[in-house]
Amino acid sequence: MPEGMHALYLISGTDGAKIDATRSRLRARAEREGGAAALEVFEPGEGRGMPDHEALLGAIPAMSLIDSRRYLLADGVERWRDRQLEPVLAALAELPPDLTVVLIARAKAPAKLIKAVKAAKGEIHEFEAPKARDMPRLLVADAQRLGFRLEPVAARVLVDRMGANPVRLQHELERLALWAGEGGAVSGADLEAMVADTSEAAVWSLSDALLERDAAGALRIGERLIEQGENVTGLIYGLASRLRSACSAAGQLEEGVPPKQVETSLKMHPYAAKLLVGRLRNTNVADLRSATIALADLELWCRGGADYGDEIALTLAIRRAAS
Repeated sequence: MPEGMHALYLISGTDGAKIDATRSRLRARAEREGGAAALEVFEPGEGRGMPDHEALLGAIPAMSLIDSRRYLLADGVERWRDRQLEPVLAALAELPPDLTVVLIARAKAPAKLIKAVKAAKGEIHEFEAPKARDMPRLLVADAQRLGFRLEPVAARVLVDRMGANPVRLQHELERLALWAGEGGAVSGADLEAMVADTSEAAVWSLSDALLERDAAGALRIGERLIEQGENVTGLIYGLASRLRSACSAAGQLEEGVPPKQVETSLKMHPYAAKLLVGRLRNTNVADLRSATIALADLELWCRGGADYGDEIALTLAIRRAAS
């Protein structure tokens, strides 16, 4: 067995950023030792369902075609019920000597699984997301590691406007690092200039969730906006404007226009343009157009085209736009 490696790992918790970083390190190690074929991943398709436990069970005793150690990773095991979990627990007791199995639960791991991993002398890591009140301080420290200075007031603005989701905040820090440059700084005034007000920031977060096909996240943001008293018609205008810009930018990227040139063609703040273009590198133009059509239908509904209220219309449109 490679130095320091165990045959079995269980990684759990709510800090998606740390879990994703651990996953990345595992992939890098496996590829360094045996190439891309050394790691086999089992995860829900398009974020739905659960990892295929039968495929994992079939891969555990498989003969290896490579000389190095094999790695199997199952992400999302918190979704397994007893019917999926029981045969996996039995298999963990007798793993082949050339294999490392990594199980990821993006929540609290099932008690049965924790007990089985301990019995097999596996290693357990729990990554719980920091509390919202601690997040600004951590963002300041993370920004320093990324090579720029984030003022404490700016860190508080980020958390207030984007929530305490570690993954989303980490992505935002990385984008701010690009904007600030090595040794640069980001102040509260900078963020105020980038996003005009809290409502607009939430609309941007909603459109980002749609671009990322995150239906659950988009619904949460949409519901929060409605609870704040936002008008659905006003939301449509902001979302449609952002998606039209996204369609234009994605179309240019598809035609081979350099990203910098695409950014300057968009009539928005340079930082906002950089973020938008960065999110579109792997986006399908047809999907964006479908999302825009869904918002057009929502506008029709809000003008009397449906028998139900604006809130239901918004929910249906978000689900359709992010599907």
